[in-house]
Amino acid sequence: MSEFILQIESLLGAFSDPEYRYLALEPLITYGLLTGVILVVVGYFTKAPRLEIAAIVVIGVAAFTYFPYKDARTAAQPRMEQVYKIDAKPRVEGFAKNSLEWQAASWQFKLLVVCAIATLLIGVHRNRIGLGLAAATVLLALVATKSAMWLNYQDALAYHPNLKRHDAPIDRRTGGSSPAPRERTRERTPSPPVAQPVAPAAQAPAPPANNSSSTSTQRPPAATMSYQPPVLQPLSASTPPSYPAPHERVAPPMPPQSPQPPLTRQQRARQVQPLPRY
Repeated sequence: MSEFILQIESLLGAFSDPEYRYLALEPLITYGLLTGVILVVVGYFTKAPRLEIAAIVVIGVAAFTYFPYKDARTAAQPRMEQVYKIDAKPRVEGFAKNSLEWQAASWQFKLLVVCAIATLLIGVHRNRIGLGLAAATVLLALVATKSAMWLNYQDALAYHPNLKRHDAPIDRRTGGSSPAPRERTRERTPSPPVAQPVAPAAQAPAPPANNSSSTSTQRPPAATMSYQPPVLQPLSASTPPSYPAPHERVAPPMPPQSPQPPLTRQQRARQVQPLPRY
């Protein structure tokens, strides 16, 4: 709740500045006039005189909003000129030009207020004068709406560079026409491939002999080994058989075993430990 109150206080303080007040009042003129015209047409075809009277009141209030809007815009113009005269001088010129056009269109809103008040005093369906004044009010409301929308669009062109009316760099970069390729000063033509015959293995040239015998080390000739069969001696009854010494015995080769997977914790827990002997 405290945040809501703070926001209301901020908005009330913002309305005291003419720079924000003219921005807040400008759309009320356009949408108020359009709403009043639509309500008049609906009330006329539905034969609802109270709705027509309410529509005339809306048109008169929207037209009267022009006067505080013009005063706030005139009061905000010097500060805007000081802000944009160095950075964007065309904006200052455009704002001043639009302000002059708003002042030139003041007769439309003054005449619209007078017609709305006269229509309410006489009555819409009381006589032909009232009906004529109602029609004149609707026509003047349409003309004033067109002027307000056009001047608002001119302000948008001056202060919103994102509109498509402006020539932005992004349009040149992503436009439909692609940039022309660069002209090459010199074109390189690849040379045609030339097939070279391959000599067979029988006709291949032998590698050159390495004559640097002084730098290379000479390997000694491999030792030749001759096989001498063992001499068998006859056994006698008096001579016992000779067996190799225990340290000379050679264990027979073990067959290859496949690697055993490691035991899990449950398998290790299930193993039975032998009881100690006393």
